Amino acid sequence: MSLRLTLHRPPPGRISLAGIVPNRLAALAMADIERLPLAWGKETPALGEFFRVAGAPGPHLVFEGMDARFCDVARGMAAGECEIHGAAGDFVAADLLGGRVVVRGSVGAFAASGMRGGELHVQGDAGERLGAALPWQAAGMRGGRVIVDGSVGARCGDKMRRGEILVAGDAGDFCAARMVAGTLAVAGRVGAHAGYGMRRGTLLLLLPGAAPALVPTFVETAFAADVFLRLLRRHWLATLDAGGAFARRAGAAEWRARRWLGDLASDGRGEVIHIV
Repeated sequence: MSLRLTLHRPPPGRISLAGIVPNRLAALAMADIERLPLAWGKETPALGEFFRVAGAPGPHLVFEGMDARFCDVARGMAAGECEIHGAAGDFVAADLLGGRVVVRGSVGAFAASGMRGGELHVQGDAGERLGAALPWQAAGMRGGRVIVDGSVGARCGDKMRRGEILVAGDAGDFCAARMVAGTLAVAGRVGAHAGYGMRRGTLLLLLPGAAPALVPTFVETAFAADVFLRLLRRHWLATLDAGGAFARRAGAAEWRARRWLGDLASDGRGEVIHIV
């Protein structure tokens, strides 16, 4: 069963869609879904003012004709699948607990912030602080997987605690800054200060060519992570779409790599691995 929400009226401003998730809507009647309140400043317009509701409530929720002024899409979702056609705003799949979110467009800032499980697949670009912590939080993404087919903005993976982020395009400045644990892989270029303040975790760079320009507090070491890379490639081949950038790289010829440890100014047990 699939419930379809089709945009018929553009939002007047930034509106939160928090709570509009399959596991919550599955138990509601169609009329009740249309009356669900949304958050727009001090006002609470009904969902039906902006979306036509069709289909049947179930584990599959589809947003059609989305607008980037809608934020918090799939925030806190625990199960099911949410499919978004068009651009989405900030905090997409933030605090995600389970299920799968697919965005057939781009997303704003703080997507997957606080994510603990499930998967977010963005078929366009992502804004700044993908999987990052909010300013008052000690940790960002805590589990699950994020796949971005395009590029991401600055501070991707900032304070990332656990999980996996795969970026097929470029990443902005301060990628993996203050990273605590987890794996962040970038197939394109990375901006300045990659790994700044990194404590643990792995930043994997797959763009062939010259070595990355890292902050001075990273030091190159003898490479001793062959087993990790073999297991990672096997994991990607088993769990990723065969046509995706990372599955193709995993199935390519044997990797050769260089490895740096750091940030030595902040614990220094993180690693940057460059596939040459």
